Amino acid sequence: MIPRFLRDDYPLEKHLFLIPKFALQLIGFYPASKPNTPLLCWAVFNFLILGYGSYAEFIYGIHYLTIDMQTALDALCPVLSSIMSLIKIFFIWWHRNDYKHLIEAVRRLTETQSSVKNMHIKRKFFTIATRLTALVLFFGFNTSTAYTVRLVISNTILYLNQQRIVYETPFKMMFPQPLLAMPIYPLTCILSHWHGYITVAAFVGADGFFLGFCFYFATLFKMLQQDLIDTLAVNNSLLAKNSQAIRCEADMISNLTDIVRRHNEIAQLMKKFSSIMVGIVLSHFITSSLIIGTSVMELLLGDYDTVPIGKSTEPSNCFWRLVLTVTFRITSMPFQNTETTNLTHTNFQNSSSLKMAGESEELALKAYCSQWYDYSVRIQKMVLLIMIRSQQTITVKVPFLTPALPMLTALVVAKEHLRAGDRDRSKRSTSSSINRPAAFTILGDAEVFGCLGAKVTK
Repeated sequence: MIPRFLRDDYPLEKHLFLIPKFALQLIGFYPASKPNTPLLCWAVFNFLILGYGSYAEFIYGIHYLTIDMQTALDALCPVLSSIMSLIKIFFIWWHRNDYKHLIEAVRRLTETQSSVKNMHIKRKFFTIATRLTALVLFFGFNTSTAYTVRLVISNTILYLNQQRIVYETPFKMMFPQPLLAMPIYPLTCILSHWHGYITVAAFVGADGFFLGFCFYFATLFKMLQQDLIDTLAVNNSLLAKNSQAIRCEADMISNLTDIVRRHNEIAQLMKKFSSIMVGIVLSHFITSSLIIGTSVMELLLGDYDTVPIGKSTEPSNCFWRLVLTVTFRITSMPFQNTETTNLTHTNFQNSSSLKMAGESEELALKAYCSQWYDYSVRIQKMVLLIMIRSQQTITVKVPFLTPALPMLTALVVAKEHLRAGDRDRSKRSTSSSINRPAAFTILGDAEVFGCLGAKVTK
């Protein structure tokens, strides 16, 4: 049964930031919420739980690093996600007034466009944004829940086999011994479990804002395109010099003035959005690289041969570790940034920003392809102004790097062609040593930036 908010008939006014709003309201960090003392206390409590949980996981991982590498990585892998979420909600709180202004401005601009064609555009883009952010929430919730399920199943198996129950938390954390003993142990487990959900809610809210704003800005540009097409529709009566033509031209100038005003306002909002997202995107690039590194090391170092239930004294070290690692890998694929998962990460995070930039550039194309040159000089100047403004695309830039999907795609495709050519030459050659093509070596050096899907900016 598909949830109602994922269907095409869900009310449009409820679509706007639906998933980020739910996730951030859950932990008290939604910027548009009315501030009050209980909400502030709840937000501080969740921030402290997330912060102390990250500290406890980190200490646990460092402590076991020289004792048991696999156990240490089992703690260090999720702690990096927690640290990333901690950084993201800090930036959301720090820029809460800017986020509130952007949310209200986007809502106002989208609600004022109520024509049939614009409503169809909003329905399409809003639904896509909600479904993608819901997918992030689904994977994150499943991963966090899997850690608790692992602990419950492991202790259940130990209890049924009349073995001693292991008093540990769902996430590997270093706590004082009294907190891991009865009767406080259940409360410690609940707080550790909630720590995982806070982590999920934080990155769903932050990444949902990024994806949502990109799609909503793309929606506004798409509606601008439609209004521009309708305004510049061919009207032969304008070619005649009569009173009706003058009135039609006046209406056209009024419509174009409104389009220019909305275009400028959207551009200003995009600049503000880009400035407040720099910290989140930069921290995401750094922490996601560390996350994927620890998860790969855990996957390579682990012994995942399944052991018959009842014959293993540590059932959680085999099958369930594999399940959790694979689940975490699948969950983190849209966010991590290595050579193996680079395309998935770039398509998920950069496709939304590229969609926004692409719709802005397409506005200039729509204006150019119309018969704007058949109208008066004043109208031509306004259309040219729209063309020039649309070509100045705005992207979210990380310091020293700018995400670039076309560059990444070109490098990957070129590399695959070179690999195929290298294999063909190897098959045809009878010599034991074959010189590697120079272009292949150069491309290997370019992958330092290519696997980040980025280009250097001065």
